[in-house]
Amino acid sequence: MSKKKVEVFQVIIKTRGDIPAPQFEDILMNTEFHDKTVHGFAKRIQMSYLEDKGDYIVGIIETTQMGATPPKYNTVTKERNSLGLDTPEGLLYGNVFLYDKTTKVFIYEVTKNGTFIGQLDDFFYKLTKDSDLPKYTIRFSMVMNVDAMEKMLRMGNKRMLHLQFANPAGLVKKIKNEQSSLKQLAKNGADVGAEVIDVTYKMEGRKKNSLHTGKVDQILNYLKEKSELALEHFQHIKVKGYDEDTENVTEIDLIRDKMIDYISYTEDRNMTDIRPHERKVEITEAYNRKIRDLKKYFLDDDRQT
Repeated sequence: MSKKKVEVFQVIIKTRGDIPAPQFEDILMNTEFHDKTVHGFAKRIQMSYLEDKGDYIVGIIETTQMGATPPKYNTVTKERNSLGLDTPEGLLYGNVFLYDKTTKVFIYEVTKNGTFIGQLDDFFYKLTKDSDLPKYTIRFSMVMNVDAMEKMLRMGNKRMLHLQFANPAGLVKKIKNEQSSLKQLAKNGADVGAEVIDVTYKMEGRKKNSLHTGKVDQILNYLKEKSELALEHFQHIKVKGYDEDTENVTEIDLIRDKMIDYISYTEDRNMTDIRPHERKVEITEAYNRKIRDLKKYFLDDDRQT
């Protein structure tokens, strides 16, 4: 049995002006997009095995790797031979996913050779760009685990923000202008040739002193929505503040405290499929383990920040 990690995100779809945004479930279940292939990154990507289960949708993102492949090697005869792939053939990998319609939560399998969460916004853009849907942007926002969500909801004055990230030059190229303070921080590091930036903003002294909460929340919300940037570049996104219930200092880290679970399914040396049924059963069980807490935080308006 292979054990795989699944991560939890919330889907955010926006359009300009007063144009209603399309519902993600309508995109997923539109047969026009089923088995339609998107090309890019030496890959062929498509949605397959889609099932609408009422409250949620389950399916698989199939990724065919079309790049160079290593030879096979016989450890007894010492022979080295080609895998024998024809021109239209590649190596097939899968990422199982589950989307809950009411919470807009998206649970996604992490695999090394499949499609990363940070590539899904581009995938859905290319998949739907020639359709009748209005122009939209889609983001997959990181969801924290239950303990971290509790701490964030109770956190009052924020006393410390700690950011640690790698490849500032690469981050400058990707980040958008609306987060100018973070972009400037990365640019300063890139200008001096830094490979890693580790910066802490904090307040000392009396409890009533605090960082500018609006600015801190802006950075945190931006990085939650830009999950692909956060997961690729950041080692720590920590915030520390006072717990309004206990008056103790508490801390969360968006990277360390993100919500995860695990699934298991069989993998053989010479597979003929990507175990779609096993994967979908497993991610449904992961969803059932998480859904009570997710509904508590995303459907109870009194708990929103």
